[in-house]
Amino acid sequence: MTIMNLIKYCLIALLVYFIICNVVIFIFAKQKPTTNADTLVVLGSQVVGTPAQAPLTLQIRLNTAINYLQNNPNTKVIVCGGQGPDESATEASVMAKYLIDNGINADRVYQEDQSKRTAEQFIFANRVVHLGKTVIVTNDFHILRSIMLAKRSGIHDVSGLSAPLSFNNGDRYVALIREPLALANSWLFDHPSNNTKPAN
Repeated sequence: MTIMNLIKYCLIALLVYFIICNVVIFIFAKQKPTTNADTLVVLGSQVVGTPAQAPLTLQIRLNTAINYLQNNPNTKVIVCGGQGPDESATEASVMAKYLIDNGINADRVYQEDQSKRTAEQFIFANRVVHLGKTVIVTNDFHILRSIMLAKRSGIHDVSGLSAPLSFNNGDRYVALIREPLALANSWLFDHPSNNTKPAN
């Protein structure tokens, strides 16, 4: 086999992986969340500006969470995300303010403000409040990887609530490339060690 043929077959295999992965991600995002969960976990993403605000993609997650919380009044919510070097506040604080400003009682809102990556958010969240029966809110492309990481973090009674992006949202198209790569990376390398897993 020549080098050129090898490169060609590798590129074909990579294309097939991206296609299959995106189809599976799309199908997985269609699942229905459990009702009356103990905890709604809203995963963070980068906040922008000073003072910090939630960009549109994160607002879609938060609006999806608000709808669930209004329909499940006994469910508490924990918002996740620390502060990156290019952020003027923690993601969790911005998200909590958004929920409270939009009618969610502050007594129901908890903040996990230490995590830097999705793989850390569930571990740190379960240290803030015992999650119990959990629903994860994140954008549609992120549901599959998030549930995989939650289960690896010791949270097994978990389902996803998709916050879908519209076709005119550029993040949707970036995710077609980024998420299959992130999924492969998480599958291979994101394995919380026994001493960092939360107790069930």
